[in-house]
Amino acid sequence: MTAGTVRTTGQVRPLPGGWVARVLLVLAFLGLVALDATGGTLELSSPRGVAELLLPYVPVLGLAIGPVPATAAWFVAFAAVLALGAQSLLVSAFAFPTILVIGFCTYLLPWVAAAVVAASAVATMPLVLVANPDGAVLAAGLAVLTLLAAVAGLTVNFFRLRSEHSETQVRELEERQARIRNEERTRLAHELHDIVAHDVTIIAMQARRAEFVADPDKTTAILDNIGRAAQQALQNLRSLVVLLKEDAPPTAVGVGPGDPAEPGASTVEALEMSGETTTAAAFVRDFHGVGDALERAGFTAHLTTTGAVSRVPTSLRQALRRTVRELGTNILKHGDAAAPVELRLTVGPDSVTLASTNVVATAAPISSSLTGLEAMRARCEVFGGELTAGAHDGRWRTTMTIPLDARVRPTTEGVPNA
Repeated sequence: MTAGTVRTTGQVRPLPGGWVARVLLVLAFLGLVALDATGGTLELSSPRGVAELLLPYVPVLGLAIGPVPATAAWFVAFAAVLALGAQSLLVSAFAFPTILVIGFCTYLLPWVAAAVVAASAVATMPLVLVANPDGAVLAAGLAVLTLLAAVAGLTVNFFRLRSEHSETQVRELEERQARIRNEERTRLAHELHDIVAHDVTIIAMQARRAEFVADPDKTTAILDNIGRAAQQALQNLRSLVVLLKEDAPPTAVGVGPGDPAEPGASTVEALEMSGETTTAAAFVRDFHGVGDALERAGFTAHLTTTGAVSRVPTSLRQALRRTVRELGTNILKHGDAAAPVELRLTVGPDSVTLASTNVVATAAPISSSLTGLEAMRARCEVFGGELTAGAHDGRWRTTMTIPLDARVRPTTEGVPNA
């Protein structure tokens, strides 16, 4: 059982029916007492007669309070009945409270406590013969009624526990599905942001430049850049749509035109690439493509590549590709085009580092939701890497370092964070 099930089944359940059931039990107690008092079979002028009148029905009154007081009241009343000699009248009067109290208590108490109460109640029945050797028939009848009440209560208790366990499992499954849906929505938001933000930012920046350009040739070049960025965004969106289709063949995603899959690339890896190329040559081309986009937007970009990119694992190249595009997007939004921009890719013996440096613009930037930085950080954590980002002396520096032997770390539900 789960922890939630233990908490549920380890509690004493309240009496069904609430205050209505309690009122009915009190009325039953009063009615039974009144019935015996008017029957004329008890001597009510003595304390013993009053005790014999009230004792058999005290457990019913205790049940109106709760199963625990009712259980204690039943054992005390039974001991009193034995102490008074277990007379036939008392034993007969004790039969109905026994059925009611033992049945309800074994149903309402936790399973272990209910089993102990049932076994103890049945085990005490032979004491009736000890107190009254002539009452064998009554003792046997009371024992049978006690046993039947205990079996009925335990049976209902068992099915109640099974029902509560099933309800707990259903709730846990619903919570798990909700967590998975939230993680999938977050992942899809990161995917859409990574795919669209870069190209849309280029379009916005170029459109802003076009307002201040009077040279027709420059205007034509800007419009050409806008068209190419829009076409790239559309192509990337199509790739994501293909990936999201359930009937999309796995071999159709993860590889772009002219970019054959590398040996050893699995179907799972292909599904995680959102239809984007991740070969070493394609990654380098994308890396320089971001620099070209910055140049077209009016920035001076200095790109540096150190080490063999082919040593970087395929899935890690995908994360780096997304990151370098996000770095370019952030520079377009917040960078000063009058200052140079540095983009560095360093493949070391044990890790790969992607870093960018740019001067922060003083003009009002394009609005940002910080989704890109959040996605970069989550993507870095998936591979066990480190990400630092912040401004110092007017320059913004972002550095991502990931081990080359990194393995994707799934979340608790088996869904990657990015």
